[in-house]
Amino acid sequence: MPFYRINPEVPADFGDVELDESFDPPRVVTANFEFSAPIREGSEMIKSYGGAYAVTEPLAEALQSADLTGYRFGPITTSVSATPYVEDTTTIQIPPLRGFVVTGEAFVDDFGIASKGGLIGSEKAARFLFTRDPELEKVSFELDERGKVIFRLP
Repeated sequence: MPFYRINPEVPADFGDVELDESFDPPRVVTANFEFSAPIREGSEMIKSYGGAYAVTEPLAEALQSADLTGYRFGPITTSVSATPYVEDTTTIQIPPLRGFVVTGEAFVDDFGIASKGGLIGSEKAARFLFTRDPELEKVSFELDERGKVIFRLP
């Protein structure tokens, strides 16, 4: 079964974070997402610079019905931080989000974290996400059985 390295957009850093160190690498359980850029329209999954994941409420509801393994939802908080790129922080609209806590084993479950970090999704999980957000497919990569990116020529 093919697997994919899924690369959600990264419009946020994270502040306070709680890790579950029973995993290797440790998994983010809760975090405060500090947004320094707006979320791209149509984007339903995001990642912070520190490796925390979050999903919109509509995606969370769809995931619950999708029969996918290797994740659970957790609490997160959000804030907006001013940066040289964002003069008016009121322009950043943050939709309701849920923490996307990856509990699965990479290359076994539908969602897992690679040994060097990064979200790994089964073909079923990746196709589910790509159907909802076609832009996500453009920045994600199919992997071979060793976890190396498969480059396909057009």
